[in-house]
Amino acid sequence: MIVADVAKGFTSCACGNALAGDVGAHVAGVAAVVGHCYPAWNGFQGGKGVATSFGQCLYTFPAYAPVDLALAVGVARVPGLRRPGLVTVVASALAWVLASIFWWRRRLPNSWGPEPTLALPLATTATVLVIGSRFARAYRLGHPDELELRR
Repeated sequence: MIVADVAKGFTSCACGNALAGDVGAHVAGVAAVVGHCYPAWNGFQGGKGVATSFGQCLYTFPAYAPVDLALAVGVARVPGLRRPGLVTVVASALAWVLASIFWWRRRLPNSWGPEPTLALPLATTATVLVIGSRFARAYRLGHPDELELRR
């Protein structure tokens, strides 16, 4: 299931790139995460969007994707965390946004991904806000089990 969600984000970006170039890739990546988190056919109740966002990152920001994965795994393994899934998402999201801003401002190389433009941090921020909204909703509704990375 995780592989399918990562592939969903990656493939959406590839299709967006084919249709509308680099900006299309970013827009399609955000749209894939929104569609995963809030699917209309399921009463707008979907998953967390974390794996789909990693597919987006893998396509639009491949230079950073290994760092993102290493950070997520490393934080999740810190002993004594009360909500390791939540802490992992917050740390990864913050680092992803900051790295995208850094890459864009410095115009650093991005492996096979699109050239870093303002679209990179904008799309990254939009995706992080969508994922954050799913976690915030679970917290607000008092569903602590939904604060973890199972779905």
